[in-house]
Amino acid sequence: MNSEKDISELVNELNLKQQKIAQELLSGNQQMRTLAKRVWRVQEDERKHIARELHDGVGQLLTALINQLQQMHKEGLPDPKELDEALNLARQALSDTREISRLMRPRILDDLGLIPALQWLARVMGEKNHIQIQLHQQLSVSLDDETQTLVFRVVQEAITNAIKHAEATHIDITVIATERMLVIKIKDNGVGMTKEALESSEGFGLSAMRDRVAAFGGQLMVESKPNKGCEIKVIITGAISNGDSSV
Repeated sequence: MNSEKDISELVNELNLKQQKIAQELLSGNQQMRTLAKRVWRVQEDERKHIARELHDGVGQLLTALINQLQQMHKEGLPDPKELDEALNLARQALSDTREISRLMRPRILDDLGLIPALQWLARVMGEKNHIQIQLHQQLSVSLDDETQTLVFRVVQEAITNAIKHAEATHIDITVIATERMLVIKIKDNGVGMTKEALESSEGFGLSAMRDRVAAFGGQLMVESKPNKGCEIKVIITGAISNGDSSV
């Protein structure tokens, strides 16, 4: 009897464990599906943003250029002043197109690697917005292409947020990478955010950054107070190096 009771209890225990495992698997699958959907949504949002920039920026410039050239054609030989205006519009359109293209995927990231790309980003964003952006880096290992892209995108989004929403005038970027850990810190001197704003910060790109970092098994943390600036910290642990000792 005792033997049958022991067997029955063992079977019940096994059934409970199986149910728990099944629930964990289901929960994990749901989380993965949610993550995938959010990643796809981020990608679509990026495509919409690029399309809007091309349409509203370059599109309007090129439309104005075409109109000017057509008017010049109707009137015969172009007036030097009008021709100069048309050329200026064309140059601005070309400049905007190249900037959008570089921000979408800077060739320097593929050709020279992460640090030159971050240096370029800090210089361009700093000069364009008349703010100070300082980069501090300590990379003792070479990062794989996907991780380099992750770091670049996190820094790019954080700088954009600091300029657009926080009205920052100074931004410090720190990137540290060892064989077992990657740390990214972006600190600004902007207006900061309340606790409530942090908890509902979907519009600031934090949700998209968290999803990107989570896909790499990392964590993103934000510390901010009103008028005290904001610090975004990303920590990824595990095998970071791609096997090459060079950076």
